[in-house]
Order: sequence, then structure tokens, then C-alpha cells
Amino acid sequence: MTTIAVFGHKKPDTDAIVSAIVMTYWLNQQGIDAKSYRLDDINQETKFLIELAKVRLPELLTHLEPAQPAALVDHNESQQSVVNLADARICYLVDHHKLGDLTTTEPAYIRFEPVGSTSTILYHMFMEKNLLISQQMATLIAGAIISDTLNLTGPTTTDSDKQALQAVIHLAGIHDTNSFANQLFDAKSNISDLTDDALVTTDYKQFIFSNKKWAIASIETVKPDVVLARIEGIQQASELIRQRDGLDYMLVIIVDILKHQSWAVSSNDAQNEIIAQAFNTRLNDKLLDLGHLVSRKKQFVPTLEAFYAQ
Repeated sequence: MTTIAVFGHKKPDTDAIVSAIVMTYWLNQQGIDAKSYRLDDINQETKFLIELAKVRLPELLTHLEPAQPAALVDHNESQQSVVNLADARICYLVDHHKLGDLTTTEPAYIRFEPVGSTSTILYHMFMEKNLLISQQMATLIAGAIISDTLNLTGPTTTDSDKQALQAVIHLAGIHDTNSFANQLFDAKSNISDLTDDALVTTDYKQFIFSNKKWAIASIETVKPDVVLARIEGIQQASELIRQRDGLDYMLVIIVDILKHQSWAVSSNDAQNEIIAQAFNTRLNDKLLDLGHLVSRKKQFVPTLEAFYAQ
């Protein structure tokens, strides 16, 4: 089997889907046979962007064939990937997260950069090879960078993200970046059709901290009041998900995109105590105020890692 399967992480956000599509395009431009996939359903923001760019949604990938060549984007931890990843032959890995637990059976193209979006790295890869970025791909890259960096206001934003976004916005023919960003965030904040389970797991990743199995779900929104109105349903769904997925702890964080404010949803007493100590906060009604922290990758995960390292 020579076709390379290209995919992002489970519970994909916009950058995971976009980087799979764009990485496939990058490979195809070089005459390399590749096909993009997704590991789960997409959120409303990603759906809006896919439809705007007029590209086909990647097919669902449930497992890999033995020795199937694979290209991983926007993740490099096995618990966030396809279930039988060990059966694959990893040929490419492009990511902007911390180094995880993956290994390869042979030398592979591996690209890590400490930037706000995997799509920023892909933009660099196109430039280095002087490959054409179509208007469709530029629109996707622009949307992914805006989504992952909160329109260049988040703590993961770098000069590279700013430069890449400026370039692809021009290629995409987008004349008002802020208006485009507002459309993306409004789409992401539309949760009317989501069950409580889907709301919690739309942006959900698992981690291991000192042999404790955690999941951290991020609900990013420009309408926090709409999310907070469903707090009891979120709590109930979180506990069911914790039991279902065999987790020790299930952390749900609500992020106000515009005000850069976040809250951890109250859980059991043991988890509440850990969050209170790790983030120097306290329980107030059903929430723990996390202040102006908004990034799972750069703020939430490192804080919990530091707590367990004490």
C-alpha cells in the first residue's frame, strides 16, 4: 500500500483538519500519493471554513492497515491518535506541540516548530520548496492560524504566525481579517445542536501526569453565558465521560475567546483540590476561576505537569 494516510488528532479542531488537508496537498504537489483523513466529527467552526473554502471534508479513518504509510499532523502522542497507530509506518510528522511518546521504525520527515499553529509550519514548507498555495489552501491555512492563535492574540502566537497569516490572507483574497475571524468564532460558539457529551468532547485530549490519566476539554466561545447556562449538563456529561474512558480526572475548561478569561468546571472534591492548588484558585459555586489563561498547550498542561513534579 503506497498511498500515505494523512491525519490529525482525535476530536479534531480546525488546525487538525486543515493541516491534514494542506499536508496532503503539499505531498501531492510533489507527486507523492497521499489522502487526508479525520479521526472524528468536526466542529461548527471547521465546517464553516471547509464550506467557505469549497473543499471536501476528509473521510473518517477508523484504523490503519498493517504497514500503511502515515503522515501525522498536529499531534505526536499515541493516545491522541488512531487506535492501531503501532501498525503504521510513520513517514511524516509535522507538529507544534511538545514531544510525545511516538517512535518510528525507520527514518522519517519530522518537523516541529514552536509556533501557534501547525498550519504555520506547513506554510513554511510550501515556501521552502517554492510550491504553489492555491486560494482554497490559503483560505484554510488562514482560518487554522486564526483559530489556534485566537486571531493572533493568544499566548502561543509568534512572529512566524503573524507573517504566515498576512501572506495567506492576501492569497485567499480575504480583505477584512477581523471580520473573517469573527465569523469563525461565531460558528465555533454555535452549540445549539450539540448534546452535553458532544459539547464536552468536541475539543478533548488525553494526557498522563505522573501515572494519572487526565483528559482536558476546552470549550472556546464568544458567548460564555450560553455555555454557562448548561453547566449542570456539562458536569453530568463529564463524569460519564470520565467513567467511560477510564480516566482518573476529567477537566473541562470554558474559555472566553474575546476577554481571554477561563474557568474550570467543578468536578469531584479530589479534582477540585488539585485544580485549586495547581492554579492558585478556589471553588466559587460551580466554577474555579483560572484568570487569563487560555492555552491548553502552553498554560493548562504545563501547570498540571508542574503540580505533579513537586
